[in-house]
Amino acid sequence: MLDFLLIPAALLLTLALRAVRRGEYRLHGYLMTAVFTLVGIRLLLHPRNLTPFHLTLWLATLAAAGVTILLGRMALAWRETRSTHSSVLRIHRTAGTTTLFGLALTTLIWLLRSRG
Repeated sequence: MLDFLLIPAALLLTLALRAVRRGEYRLHGYLMTAVFTLVGIRLLLHPRNLTPFHLTLWLATLAAAGVTILLGRMALAWRETRSTHSSVLRIHRTAGTTTLFGLALTTLIWLLRSRG
């Protein structure tokens, strides 16, 4: 039943990616943080339902998302001319793409798991 928390997370992720395409970078950050929070809440609410393998995958995905969010804050500072480090934007994009791929793979493994 708690897997239904992944549905609003997927919707928020879609809205966040749409926001970044429109140039609303601050809204993108807020929505991505909300996705991070929802997935984290899902893991905290019922961790005994997770095998050690799945727990490791989810925690690695959350760690990658956390690093990406921190890089996103640095990229936002550059966009708002509060920083001179322009390379952080490329690093954030690469980390975001990697995290998104990892999240998709982790979710696929989670949904295809054997419940027997």
